[in-house]
Amino acid sequence: MKMHRPETRLERGEYLARTREYCLRGEQLPQSKLTDADIEDIRSAARQRESLRAHIKNNLTNEALAKKYGVHLRTIDRVTSNKSWWHV
Repeated sequence: MKMHRPETRLERGEYLARTREYCLRGEQLPQSKLTDADIEDIRSAARQRESLRAHIKNNLTNEALAKKYGVHLRTIDRVTSNKSWWHV
């Protein structure tokens, strides 16, 4: 596969500014292992991961649990490490 060359000759500065137009990218490269669909899946998974991190930070941290149950943060720490309420 040959690179696309402009039909008219460009000045050096303009050519350098537009070099990305003439480069092979993504799936066009012979060594590429990913497809455009793979990239969309990866980016979607990353967005979901960030959404889950935000949910965990806002709802499932020890600080969030302490606020939810109206107890001190250390109480939650002790419960989760089985130092108190170990019998449950």
